Amino acid sequence: MSQDTSSSLASAYSNQSEGSLDLGNLVSNLRHSQGAIHTIENGIGIRRSYQELRRHCTAAIEILRGWGVAPGVRVGIFAPNSYYWLVYDLALLEIGAVSVAFTDDFKESLDDNILKKYQVRVLLTAKDFRARFSNLATRVITIDDINPNLSLLSLPSLAPSQFDPDTLGHVFSSGSSGGLKGLIISRRGVAGTLPPLLRTVGFRHNDRLLLFLPMSNFQQRFLCYGALWLDFDIILVDAAQLFKAMEQLHPTILLAPPIFYQMVHAEFHKQSRWKKSAQMAVAALLTLAPSQTLRQALARRAMSGFYRQFGKRIRLLVTGMAPVRPEIGRFFHRMLLPLAEAYGMVEAGVIAYRPGTLRDFTSVGKPLRDIRLSFSSDGEILVARKHTVASGYFQCAEGEAQKTFVAPGVIATGDIGTLNEKGRLVLLGRKKEIIVTPSGHKIHPEIMERELDAHPEISNSVVFLGQTSDLRCIVSLINPGDEEAKLRVRRFINEHGKIRKLFSLVTVIFAESPFTRENGMLRPSMKIDRKRIIERYGAA
Repeated sequence: MSQDTSSSLASAYSNQSEGSLDLGNLVSNLRHSQGAIHTIENGIGIRRSYQELRRHCTAAIEILRGWGVAPGVRVGIFAPNSYYWLVYDLALLEIGAVSVAFTDDFKESLDDNILKKYQVRVLLTAKDFRARFSNLATRVITIDDINPNLSLLSLPSLAPSQFDPDTLGHVFSSGSSGGLKGLIISRRGVAGTLPPLLRTVGFRHNDRLLLFLPMSNFQQRFLCYGALWLDFDIILVDAAQLFKAMEQLHPTILLAPPIFYQMVHAEFHKQSRWKKSAQMAVAALLTLAPSQTLRQALARRAMSGFYRQFGKRIRLLVTGMAPVRPEIGRFFHRMLLPLAEAYGMVEAGVIAYRPGTLRDFTSVGKPLRDIRLSFSSDGEILVARKHTVASGYFQCAEGEAQKTFVAPGVIATGDIGTLNEKGRLVLLGRKKEIIVTPSGHKIHPEIMERELDAHPEISNSVVFLGQTSDLRCIVSLINPGDEEAKLRVRRFINEHGKIRKLFSLVTVIFAESPFTRENGMLRPSMKIDRKRIIERYGAA
């Protein structure tokens, strides 16, 4: 990074003290920006400057106001990722309206009753989705382009009688009881928690951040706001365009769930033994180079086949949303392409961060500097910070709000963990997933799963207690139909059982197909859906 670029970024932080991010002026401030947003449309890479983004946002603001959208009015969004998803989201942010981002969980049920239930006045959707809402024609705006001649609804402004100006939006996430919970996103919370994260990760003005998970996932928009604030580029695509985006648009930073990096790791190990050994030997030799920048530059040339899949400029991989296996972190470290890990939850924001250069792959790094951690008597991680991303729930299972928002500014994560001797956070598993055997023995299934998933032919595993109180494990293989692989996995578990008795008690069930979003075994965020997997295979 040049001295000018480095000092410019330092100035961006110093001129805006932590917590001073003004979301209401995010669009207005784009007039000074040099960055751009990149998309793929009809197979072609498209670049739009932040100046153009500002103009489109301004036009969208006028359209929304013409439909009676005012501060506090709830506006639904249900559409695939696109440039215009972000345009309208930013327009709602500037107006002070409340966005209600519907996830794919609503794709079969989104109708007038749902809009009434969540007090949604107008629904934003894509042209291809409009036919689904033919009975809502007077309440639907298509967002695929900005049409200033769009006929307006011309309804009177509807400022709600009870309006909290701190409410940025409503989002949906998976609840502890298996259903959807609704979270109220706080403007103060976002403005207060975003700067510490950006500072910790170390974004640069010449960065280009690739996002591909659904925009209904608030984390994606959270990072978009950060990119606009610090003026670095965004690549915004959907999951189907991910590999083309890396090839054509050349990100410097990629944010992806652990399952993506597992796939890359698995593909690497499908190569012949001599090819793998040769690349590892080259990577080991390149560690002698004096700097990370030089090592990566040399690695791009010497291991072009591996690096090419991420584009020409990749410098940092980031994961989160679920724990990543230690061997995956070690693999990318050996390949000189660091894999960083962020740990957090929508309610609290990012809690801890492990830089890609840190080799402690069993931890998720140190808490961010505005975070204070404590632990309940049963080891649950409690997070205290001045502002939290979510101010509460508008929908949840009975008692869930009290279990999560345990005190002002204090959130119970639902995760069991501990701090190691260097002050880094180590996750043991989810509190609700703890298995209690008939003998009273407590088991963290995630610990067992991480040990199982170390086998190179296992894609995912889910350990649970069967109906007859026997310990079971559903295994998804990288090649589900490979009978030889099944034998090798069984031998691996049997050998492991000689060291850890618990593994000798596990009944193995092999999934007949990979876990995907299409078959419902993965959620839109690419996390495994334990409940559905157990329902599907648990009785086998």
